[in-house]
Amino acid sequence: MSIFELQEVSFFYPQAKVPTLHNVSFKIEEGEYCGIVGSNGSGKSTLARLLANLESPSSGKLVAKRDSLIALVFQSPKNQIICSIVSRDTAFGPKNLSLPKSEIELRTIECLNITGLLEKSESSTMNLSLGQTQKLALSGVLATWPGVMILDESVAMLDPHSRKNVFDFINYWHRHGNTVIHITHELDAIKQVEHVIGLDKGELFYDGNVDGYLQNSDYIKKLTGESLPPCNRIIENISMAEKDFSFGLSNVSFSYENEDSKCLKDVSFKLRKGTLNALTGPSGSGKSTILEIGSGLLKPQSGIVFGDKTPSLALQNCSDAVFEAFAADDVAFGPRNLGITGEELKLRVKNAMDSVNLPFEKYADVPVNRLSGGELRRLAIAGIIAMDNQVLFFDEPTAGLDGESRQEVMNLLKKLADEGKTVLFSTHNMEEARFAHREIAISGGKIVSDSFAPVISAKDESVPQTNEKYENILEPKPIAEKLKTLRTLSNGLAGTKRKKQSLLEKTPAVFRILLFVVMFVCSLLSNNIIFCSTMLLLAFGYCLFAGFGIKKLLKAFIKITPFLLFFAVFQIIFRKPLESEVCYTSWKWFMISPSKLIFCLNSFLRTFACLASISAFYTSLRDYELIDGLRIIFYPLEKIRIPMRYLYLVMEIIFRFIPLLVEQSCVILKTQTIRGNMGDVKGKMKAIKKIVPLIVPIIIQTIKRSEALADAITVRCFK
Repeated sequence: MSIFELQEVSFFYPQAKVPTLHNVSFKIEEGEYCGIVGSNGSGKSTLARLLANLESPSSGKLVAKRDSLIALVFQSPKNQIICSIVSRDTAFGPKNLSLPKSEIELRTIECLNITGLLEKSESSTMNLSLGQTQKLALSGVLATWPGVMILDESVAMLDPHSRKNVFDFINYWHRHGNTVIHITHELDAIKQVEHVIGLDKGELFYDGNVDGYLQNSDYIKKLTGESLPPCNRIIENISMAEKDFSFGLSNVSFSYENEDSKCLKDVSFKLRKGTLNALTGPSGSGKSTILEIGSGLLKPQSGIVFGDKTPSLALQNCSDAVFEAFAADDVAFGPRNLGITGEELKLRVKNAMDSVNLPFEKYADVPVNRLSGGELRRLAIAGIIAMDNQVLFFDEPTAGLDGESRQEVMNLLKKLADEGKTVLFSTHNMEEARFAHREIAISGGKIVSDSFAPVISAKDESVPQTNEKYENILEPKPIAEKLKTLRTLSNGLAGTKRKKQSLLEKTPAVFRILLFVVMFVCSLLSNNIIFCSTMLLLAFGYCLFAGFGIKKLLKAFIKITPFLLFFAVFQIIFRKPLESEVCYTSWKWFMISPSKLIFCLNSFLRTFACLASISAFYTSLRDYELIDGLRIIFYPLEKIRIPMRYLYLVMEIIFRFIPLLVEQSCVILKTQTIRGNMGDVKGKMKAIKKIVPLIVPIIIQTIKRSEALADAITVRCFK
């Protein structure tokens, strides 16, 4: 029995002149393991959205079996996360299916164990690496126990061990009669399927069994590209002179806020000029952190960064790093900030786009929102290459690329190294690592192996240990502190609080909610000095009970006092004195009287008491505890069939969405900094010109995130 049948299906995106899918017809049988292959931009992700009922065909007919639970794991994993805590996000789908609490807990534990995230179950979803986020997106879908599971490049960011665990589970899932549809560029994944569907430029080029596909060498070459030859790492007469090294780290350690252990521990290495270097390690091992520290976006807690020039970094999540409307404009953004104009600018853009297989003549005027995920990644790489820096970092540059594109990107990195540039890239692909001159393996925040040289210890004198031993110290970029502040804000909004529990945090969430309501309402309604003073004293005690420091509270009072004084002046001007009241001073319309002073003092005390109550509440209650507490409080309303679940969903989304936008702002700031837009500026007009490119991408990304969250909620069974 067919679970899907497509009859001459075509699909156009709005305002697109060419269809993304054109007259596609095929069947997928129930219980089948199907692989969908094709080059970047061939329409695979669009097909996945059609099968998941997130889009409708522009023409043709798509017939799906009724009563089959269809789940889609998105290509961009962050778009699929709804809740702020790992375990709660995995449990979101099962809760929507109205399963018993014991079953929800069992599925949550099992799925987190499958994806290797069980130890992170109580962590904030904002603190996960991109690879870990991909695991979480998969975990959340698995927990719904779908009859049809569609995976859109859903293991691209995973290390080999994690990928194998996922593949093992997919095979287990399929053996139990479930339908699996896997969109992939990996030959190992295709070897496990029964049925292959091939797309090329939106049209079907293959529909048959896996054996027929694997027997065609042209199909295999299109899927995997040419094999990358391993590099001969035996280099004779290696010079150890400092002039031959362009970049290095010395005893660098780093940890993110609210983490018990260090992300990096005494990491040291030096990179020679003209070499291609691979950085490998499991998801969350610290690879991206090393690249961001090296490029000046993070400040190490200890150790130094040194080199000839701060490297340019192509970020891992490429769709967040592209923010101009058209492809050529985005590539030109960095060189233009360097002061390059005219024919030289055009030549740089053309050469960069051509080098990543985005021909300038074809793609220059293509809107970036019409590019596929793989094309966006190549465009982001082109934008970094156009900067023409001598030290280049690439974070997972081939993730999500088809075989031919992957080969082209790797050969391009090798070409850059042959031209004398220093290139460092992170990867999970061992073939890519062997292709490099050197592989530096990271695990648990430490270098565990180095194919080029022994792991450099803290006592190695060839690496400078202090600023005095090396002149070319690379300081973090000024934006690093702002990014740290934004991350702290994001962690707070995401519910990541202090490690040590206060006395109030040990009480039930319902008690904390009701205590806050009483304190805040009484503080707000207090209308005389005695009552206001009493509430302020109680609010101080509330803060101590919640673990919110008095010094921190007093600083907040000092910050808000100027605003209160400003409004007090207005009250003195516009508030009428009482009849027969003696005025201390009277100058035209400016009169100071006892009633006015008492009113202003009450306003101060009332505001301070309210602020203290809010601070204590914010400190003592995580977002999910607030939602769970409200569920208990509003339970009687649910019993009389008032749909409170929509309120809980909105709150869940808000707690996830706001820190997500803060993080999005960080990514845009990073990208703009890397590409030369956030340097020191003089003059208001120049400052405005620097800020405008930040605002537009944030607005666009807000819209995109909203649409993605809506799709995620649908996929995760909320009705």
